Amino acid sequence: MKMEIRQTDSPQINSADVKADRFVNAHGKGKRFSKMRLLLVTLVFLTAVGTMAAEPAENRENREERRVASEADRLKNWPNLLGPAANISPATGLLKNWNGETGEGIKWKARIPLPGYSSPIYWDEKLYLTGANASTQVVYCINSQSGEIIWERQVEDILGSPGGIRVHQDTGYAASTMATDGVRIFASFANGDLAAFDLEGSPLWSKNLGKPENLYGHASSLVTHGDNLLIQYDQQNLGYVAALDVATGDERWKTERDFGSSWSMPLVATIGDREEVILAAEPTVVSYDLKSGEELWRVDCLKYGEVTSVPVYADGLVYVSADSANLYAIDVKTRKIAWESDFLRAGVSTPLLHEGLLYFGTDDGTFACLDAKTGEELWSEDADDGFYASPILADGRLHLLDRSGTMYILKPGRKLKILGQSALGDKTSCTPAVVGDSFYIRGLKHLFRIGP
Repeated sequence: MKMEIRQTDSPQINSADVKADRFVNAHGKGKRFSKMRLLLVTLVFLTAVGTMAAEPAENRENREERRVASEADRLKNWPNLLGPAANISPATGLLKNWNGETGEGIKWKARIPLPGYSSPIYWDEKLYLTGANASTQVVYCINSQSGEIIWERQVEDILGSPGGIRVHQDTGYAASTMATDGVRIFASFANGDLAAFDLEGSPLWSKNLGKPENLYGHASSLVTHGDNLLIQYDQQNLGYVAALDVATGDERWKTERDFGSSWSMPLVATIGDREEVILAAEPTVVSYDLKSGEELWRVDCLKYGEVTSVPVYADGLVYVSADSANLYAIDVKTRKIAWESDFLRAGVSTPLLHEGLLYFGTDDGTFACLDAKTGEELWSEDADDGFYASPILADGRLHLLDRSGTMYILKPGRKLKILGQSALGDKTSCTPAVVGDSFYIRGLKHLFRIGP
């Protein structure tokens, strides 16, 4: 910004200035003090103007491009698979009972044109999710009040894209849940295509992450942290973890990984005075420095655990689990196993940690609670089906959604207390977005809003 200061030959006289001068003259030293104060204010103003002029316009533009939402705004929304606070939502006024077949408690349900197992994300009264088949990949923006599709954008013609690939029936072509930083949205697909849009659907950048060598196709969900987009791309011969610039898609760092394919998502945890990116995959849990991508530590404990849940961290312990391995608590100081559970363990579903208790559902249909410090089983109960959705704590209640669409509503605590069950009327593998007074749940056939 260019500012110009001009001096006129005949300055205008303001009546307020005349009155001020009379007051100062009547008080002796006050006149000198007023002039000194005026001089000081002028110097501060000119210094600020000079600083603004000295900053290159390009730097100001780059800073604006990398703008992301505040933490307060994140907490009011649902920016990724597990929400803004690791499976915990500030939502209130949620229903305890609904029925998808009769319509009880269903505000709306909408059919999404293309299939997908990606869970919905939410930002400023809009829902975003993906759908795809062997030939078409689409990002959808949906009005959260009505369920109507506001816009849809096809992701195509990306340089280096391998096109259609073979995928497993459990994942399909759109299993990765999107992420948003509150300014942009990010979507990835089974063939490794990655695209960024603004909230109104204008394309910003796109790239291919590399041809996936993975039985399931690429299925790891996206997560942002600050102005980083974090990518876990574990493949049979192409694995890596990377941090991308949210504004441009450029790599900030990329670290190779040789652990085979995985279904998990990065966890960012503040440990001591450092932010770490923690990844779980068969057979190893590895932590990386968020700033550089440098490996910090690793623990081998997930042998045969191809499908791993997202790591969870609190109070010096990292919790990891896999379908065909055990559930482990790792001490981050000693890098030793603090305890393990070889019977009850999460697989696709990511555990919820709250007030010293670890809640989770298993792939084969049990929901359970363990003491987070000791691993002691406090209770467990069989469900009608297995759990792929992660548990959510909201409105003082624990919510676990099984694959048949039954939501188990529990009172959190060391003793099992089931408050109720509600049926979606549709099968589902997706984690709900829980915002305001509503659940947003993607079923096999429809997207639902459940609320008062």
